[in-house]
Amino acid sequence: MGQDKMGKDPFKRTFGNLEELVDKIRDVLECPVTIEDVNHRLLAYSTHDDQTDTARIATIISRKVPEKVINRLWKEGMIPQLMQSGEPLRITEIKEIGLGNRVAISIRNHNEVLGYIWVVEEETLLTESKLNLLKLAAQSARTELLKLNSQKKKRVEGYQDFFWELLTGHFQNHNEILGRFEDLSIKPPSPFAVLVFQFKEEINSKIEQNIIYLITTSQKINITFYAGMGNEFIILAAPPEPSLSEKTFTEFIQFFIDQMKTRFNIDHISGATGTIYERYEKVEKSYQEALKVLRLKDQFKDEIQQIYSYQQLGIFRYLDAILEKKRTEPYEHPGIEKLIKYDAEHRTNLLATLEAFIDHDSNVNETAKKLHVHMNTLNYRLKRITEIGEIDLKNTNTKLSLYLELKMKRLEKKSPHL
Repeated sequence: MGQDKMGKDPFKRTFGNLEELVDKIRDVLECPVTIEDVNHRLLAYSTHDDQTDTARIATIISRKVPEKVINRLWKEGMIPQLMQSGEPLRITEIKEIGLGNRVAISIRNHNEVLGYIWVVEEETLLTESKLNLLKLAAQSARTELLKLNSQKKKRVEGYQDFFWELLTGHFQNHNEILGRFEDLSIKPPSPFAVLVFQFKEEINSKIEQNIIYLITTSQKINITFYAGMGNEFIILAAPPEPSLSEKTFTEFIQFFIDQMKTRFNIDHISGATGTIYERYEKVEKSYQEALKVLRLKDQFKDEIQQIYSYQQLGIFRYLDAILEKKRTEPYEHPGIEKLIKYDAEHRTNLLATLEAFIDHDSNVNETAKKLHVHMNTLNYRLKRITEIGEIDLKNTNTKLSLYLELKMKRLEKKSPHL
């Protein structure tokens, strides 16, 4: 079982590289073959005839499997099966993504997936004997991928040291930073932004593998560096095409949070991006901006939960500075103080009603829905707020002032030592 016609394992020898191995698999199975790493980046491929499918051609040209192919294979449950089992998996043609008949197998080191072998089934299906030979090929590929991973780990460690130096403001000179990029043979991204994802628990090795898989295969942004620390995962990324628009990054954050839940059942993730910059000494600034967004999202869950960038924060960017000013020059809004006193004495919630009303831009319908009250009840409360607090709810300046005062009160409660 699992041997060639000579009664021997055709892969039981040392191969100089993966190209030699992939050609040997092609000769034994008599089908075109590709070998990918665990994140579906092309490592080696054999020759094929002119009739091969478009998915294989696109993979060879871009050196990675197209995102639409990966997404479809996830949707069909193929990739989860490959991740869970070391047995060959037959995949029938999927015309919409240009994928012909395939047999795939994961390359494993115990329970860890190192990569995949993909075999294009052409006119005839692989026999049981050839499927067993494919399993032997995966065992041989394991040795080669372990060598590659060892080399890659050393490179990544060097990259991460440089990344942390950028994040902590170690460099002040733009040309010095460019020199370090050159030393590491990395093309500097421009423009770029720092993205930060916070998880509800510390990121272990398994979660990190899932994160790296997702950010590598999504192909929605170009990632230069990444690093994990505690419950944070930090990325330095550039848009696919040079642009100062943050839309690409905010859409990626939403995609990441959704797919981590869908594919890996990991939820309660919060994500944010700092401002897009072009000069690399601004990496630290972009990082700190992303962290500020995350902190404010935690403090103001209702108001800015759907905000993902520093630019989107609007007036919330300045709350810390306004609060600091207020502490040096103490002031309490008389209308708010009157409502606080009235609520305490009469067990009402007029202040909460006022905040909801202003949060919803004075829209009575939306405010009533938020508070789960009848419109008549809301209108009565608004009338009492106007009378008790002596507040003109038709004055824009008054409402803006009240909005800031109410947000600062909440911020002060959560950050008493600011």
